[in-house]
Amino acid sequence: MSKTQQLIKSFYHFKMLAAFRIQPVGKAISYLFYLSLVVLIPVLTSSVYTYLSGQDTLNGTISRGISSGIFVVIFLPFIFFLIALSLFVLVSIIAALAIPYIQIKGLRADYKQLWNISAFAITAPTLVLVTVESFIWSGSMLIYLYLLFSLSYVLYTLRFLPKRPK
Repeated sequence: MSKTQQLIKSFYHFKMLAAFRIQPVGKAISYLFYLSLVVLIPVLTSSVYTYLSGQDTLNGTISRGISSGIFVVIFLPFIFFLIALSLFVLVSIIAALAIPYIQIKGLRADYKQLWNISAFAITAPTLVLVTVESFIWSGSMLIYLYLLFSLSYVLYTLRFLPKRPK
């Protein structure tokens, strides 16, 4: 299955998200880098829009526009890796928070499988957050809503895991 198909399935197919747990962890890591690239597109679009709408035509010069463009190009890899780092940290935290849930419910999973599930389950909350924050509304409460939505998405996905044998 291609990464784009995985991205689309991660929005609505919770049973498939639970099945992604048996994939190698390398696939989940490469998917997070792909998700980082997808997340970078609205961020860059918002940055370009902000730059173009805020530019004063009387004081704006071509050299300032060129230097700003060079600034974005130079720091683009750093922005990409910062997004990837934040997604890796988020996935690790959510997977750690899901451990007590699987122990209480008696589900069959380990940390590696929870990490894989979390990596794919944060797709919808991440893309919604980036779109809302880039184009509609930006506020400090969004990060808390994002964490809550991501955790609930993972916990709902865990309902489709098999029970531990007795």
